[in-house]
Formats: sequence, C-alpha cells, structure tokens
Amino acid sequence: MSKRPAVHFLTAYVEYLLDQGIRSEEYYLGDASRFLRFLLASTTPDQVETYIHSHASPAYRARLEKTLRKFFAFAQEKLAIETAQIVYRQKKPDQDLVQ
Repeated sequence: MSKRPAVHFLTAYVEYLLDQGIRSEEYYLGDASRFLRFLLASTTPDQVETYIHSHASPAYRARLEKTLRKFFAFAQEKLAIETAQIVYRQKKPDQDLVQ
C-alpha cells in the first residue's frame, strides 16, 4: 500500500489559481492570508478544544495539542495575533492524580 501525498491547504489553493489561469496570485493569496489571520485572531479556546476532541485517536489528539500550541505561538510571535489564552492554557489535572 502506498500513502497519498499530503496536500497542504495553501499549496492546493495556489495550484487551483494557476489551473484557473490566474497569472498573478499575489492579490488572491494576500486576501486569503488576511482572512485566515482574521479567523485565527477570532478563534476561541473552546473552538480549539472542540476541534481537538473531534478526532477519535487519543494519540492524534495529543499530537494536535502539541502542534497547535506551536502554531498559535507562531501566530502570536510572528504575526502579532493575540493567542495567549490558547497557547498558555493550563492542562486540566488528571482526576486520578488529584487527591
């Protein structure tokens, strides 16, 4: 069995634009980027939790917590998008460990 190559969102969008005959993708990517920044800035911790818990695999959920934390840190550090409430959220204590 072979795995299909991963298609990343922005790569697929650029390929789509080129297939549509767009000669300069600058405006299209700029507008898409600004819209994604808007969505990122308006994301709530509850939405992130809902997304993470929408996946069945505990291992994948753990990976998402780690990778999304890094993604939101990037958004805060490099894009000046306030994400501290998401990046620095405290993990809930394990009920079996709390006495």
